[in-house]
Amino acid sequence: MTPQNVEIEEIGTDKKIIIRRVFSRASKATFTIPPIKELVNKYVKNDGKGWIDPFSGDNSPAEYTNDLNPEKPTKYHMDAVEFCKLLSTLNIICIGGLFDPPYSYRQVTEHYAEAGIKATSMDTSYNFYNRVMTVLAPMIPIGGYALSFGWNSNGFGKSKGFEIVEILVVAHGLHHNDTICTVERKVRK
Repeated sequence: MTPQNVEIEEIGTDKKIIIRRVFSRASKATFTIPPIKELVNKYVKNDGKGWIDPFSGDNSPAEYTNDLNPEKPTKYHMDAVEFCKLLSTLNIICIGGLFDPPYSYRQVTEHYAEAGIKATSMDTSYNFYNRVMTVLAPMIPIGGYALSFGWNSNGFGKSKGFEIVEILVVAHGLHHNDTICTVERKVRK
């Protein structure tokens, strides 16, 4: 399927956001989906050096990888908030963040169960995502990027100092939800 490209101007600003829609088969391994892999490679350079991924799974290109499940091939196996807090104390040089958490509260519960942990009510609420973003956002320098993946384009948002640069909508066909990839640049602390 040919990508459908749209460039829009955000209302009330002089900023332009690139929006593309493409088709690709669904996969649990987000970063292996060809158009998503292409998007990630556009921003994540130098073998992922300086990039942080608190929900890495199996295929993250980031240097600092984490997954709660100890069976995943990541450097750390911690709660995502604790992982980000640990990295912030190590004074690492961060270039950007990849944010590919479980996309729904049901998926959060399943992800925790795979790691042998029972999800709490805080884990199955908006707090699950916001707690991680709140710790990760200050680690990303002005000019750095946050790439968020899920079923919405909320990303890190203006309140955390980011502006949207690009949105990639990946349609998967049938009754699969689209994967929405939101690229944001840090513009202020």
